[in-house]
Amino acid sequence: MKKTLIIQIKNGGMGDHLFHSHIPRIAKETGAYEKVFISNKSELRNSDYKTYFWEKNPYVDGFTDEEGISVSFTDIPEGQNILDHIMILFGLDDGKRFHEPEIYFKPNKIPWLEDKTLYDPNYISNAGKLTGHKIEKYFKDNNIKIDYQMKIRSGNSLPITSFDAYLECTNSHQSSFLNFIDVIYSVKELYSVVTGTATLACALGRKDHVFYTKDQHPMFRHSKLNTYIEL
Repeated sequence: MKKTLIIQIKNGGMGDHLFHSHIPRIAKETGAYEKVFISNKSELRNSDYKTYFWEKNPYVDGFTDEEGISVSFTDIPEGQNILDHIMILFGLDDGKRFHEPEIYFKPNKIPWLEDKTLYDPNYISNAGKLTGHKIEKYFKDNNIKIDYQMKIRSGNSLPITSFDAYLECTNSHQSSFLNFIDVIYSVKELYSVVTGTATLACALGRKDHVFYTKDQHPMFRHSKLNTYIEL
């Protein structure tokens, strides 16, 4: 009988899904499973996560209404990051550590953003006790000019006041989320707080400058690609 893995993601954020993005590949490359499915019972804050993270993943065989394996944890053992720990909790181990999230399509470069600096003030949770004032002071003290600030979305945000223009992800030819991916991929310098933007950046193979405070849980500072700035 072919061995099948069904993954069920308990939390619906962008980062939560990307934290599982390496699991299908490892499940198959290690020979632990022949088929990998994503449970339709997974939480999704945005249906585009299913489209761009899972439907385009060549190691995913499809979707199922069956319940799957979900993992829970509060701390990460020393020498691992959150992606490693999730892998091990799934009963898998490829012998590697400090995995990065994985995306299986190439975004489009937006030429007019290639020399620009972008700050994304938006977040859902786990951003720590930051303020827009602290972040703006960092930019001023380090002579960093912000060309664009992402438009404030519903939810939490830490906006600054010194920037050239707001940037809104809208494109009549594609979804706003895909446009967001293209924007993150294209800018020269990216700044954000500890949120899905930072995880998406390293999935795209690029660096994000990520602000945090001591009270923010260290397991979410998971990437060796990113630079983490304590304020």
